[in-house]
Amino acid sequence: MDFGVAISTAREGLFYPEGFASRKSFVEVALKAEELGFECVWGNDHITTQRYIQARGEHPNFYEPMITFSYLSAVTKKVKFGTAVVVGPMRNPVTLAKQAITLDHLGRGRFVLGLGLGAYREEFDAFGGRGKRGEILDEMVEGLALLFGDKTPASYEGKHFRFKDVEMLPRPFTKPFPFYIGGNSPQVLQRVARYAQGWIPASMSPADLEKALPVIASSARKHKRDPSKIAVAPEAICGIDRDAKAARKRFLESLVYQHFLSLKKSTLKDIPLTEEELVGRNFIGTPADVIKKLGPYEKAGATQMWFDFLGTTNAEVLRQMELFAKEVMPSF
Repeated sequence: MDFGVAISTAREGLFYPEGFASRKSFVEVALKAEELGFECVWGNDHITTQRYIQARGEHPNFYEPMITFSYLSAVTKKVKFGTAVVVGPMRNPVTLAKQAITLDHLGRGRFVLGLGLGAYREEFDAFGGRGKRGEILDEMVEGLALLFGDKTPASYEGKHFRFKDVEMLPRPFTKPFPFYIGGNSPQVLQRVARYAQGWIPASMSPADLEKALPVIASSARKHKRDPSKIAVAPEAICGIDRDAKAARKRFLESLVYQHFLSLKKSTLKDIPLTEEELVGRNFIGTPADVIKKLGPYEKAGATQMWFDFLGTTNAEVLRQMELFAKEVMPSF
């Protein structure tokens, strides 16, 4: 099992305090991830501040992830970069495919495009979006699959997107193109099974993975796809400390904890958002605690776990990355 780490392209206010994200912090995390042997650095995507953050009187900075990764791919050599996730209903499939393939070439195969619905309908409304986001995302996925596929030019006719005879050149450097889909819903499982090279669930338990992966596998076979070639890359929070009580306290007092509560009507609507449930679905504790918790995820079928490390400063995140790499990664 490989491991990845998140950067705060658009995590201020949600996971980290205002002023946390910067060019310097991005470079520091990317270089440290490469040095320590993390496989991928993941960035998320937001356009505008969420209402619950505005209500606190905060104004976080959100950086566009693909432009950020273009810069970071030039200052690193080995580590991969992935979007988790680009908000599909606020993008155009032709432009997004061109950006993704360009990054694939510039990084010599070190870019993963993760696509999703977006946790906040309010952001889609502020963007000026219209229609059902699920329908829009389905068309986005179908269009991207054509643009990343073996045939060019490509054409698509849908309700929300249309393109005709688009000659997408250069073709992807990486074949098949590493196109992942994020989310936990039954609709996501079907999209992954039919089109994606990987799946990015969030805050899932091993039991959840054990239920979902056979659904993906069965549907993938119906579409004549090999489910063993679909990567499974869950996202979780990691608060690792030599003192378990201190780690738990930091998690319960964090912005991340409040962020989870804000998702009770979207991404996490199907789980009870109790203190014990949220601690249990994340990696909070000593290195031994984290190792013990990771085992069932590997057994359930996770091929990579990636983490938002807790902290109010980048130095705290880097410290936890080092502790994780030194005392957890060798066990896997």
